Amino acid sequence: MAQKKSFSQPEMLEISKIALQNVESNQIIKPLMEALGYNSAKISEGTSILQNTRAKFDESQLMDDNKSKAYKVFEEKRLAVNTVYAKDRKKARIILTNDSLALKALGLVGVVPKNYVSWLENINLFYNTLNNQPDLAQKLLVVQITPTHIADQLAGIAEVESLRAARVQSDGIAQNATKTKNNAFKELEKWMGAFFAIARIALEDEPQLLESLGKFVKS
Repeated sequence: MAQKKSFSQPEMLEISKIALQNVESNQIIKPLMEALGYNSAKISEGTSILQNTRAKFDESQLMDDNKSKAYKVFEEKRLAVNTVYAKDRKKARIILTNDSLALKALGLVGVVPKNYVSWLENINLFYNTLNNQPDLAQKLLVVQITPTHIADQLAGIAEVESLRAARVQSDGIAQNATKTKNNAFKELEKWMGAFFAIARIALEDEPQLLESLGKFVKS
């Protein structure tokens, strides 16, 4: 048994648009469909469903684009802050190599966590400790880790946190838009499925006319 052809969502929109336009403009098809209940009012119902689906599709595309942009901005800032932190960390470990208490206080024991939350805690610990302990920070002036530098990194970390919050929000909005879009397509597919089922009956004696509705018919 041949499998039913599945269409992409853009293809579904295009097929539906062609079918609903041509069923009204083709003077042979129109009366045949009207005789089986698909008059102008019924076609307007399908057109309304199509327009809603198109709108939900476009909205979902936009939300996905916003999601990608939010991730890109967040990731670029996170990497920029982390690049500076990686250098500062190396400098601090060299200067404080014989001060185990300072190394522990600054979170310099072990490797940098890859998990975002743990990484954030680690980097916050480093710069906040230096910011709150001037005597300890004084030891790192020789490697250009100055109060201004520390303040700049803390501001960068705050921006990373803000951008991540925006990214998470964009993810949620995009997921909701996708769900709404998919529900709209289910409604469209159901309506158009019934439409084409009736069209096959209406055009039993004129099967080639199904091509005018976007359905390919073998000769």
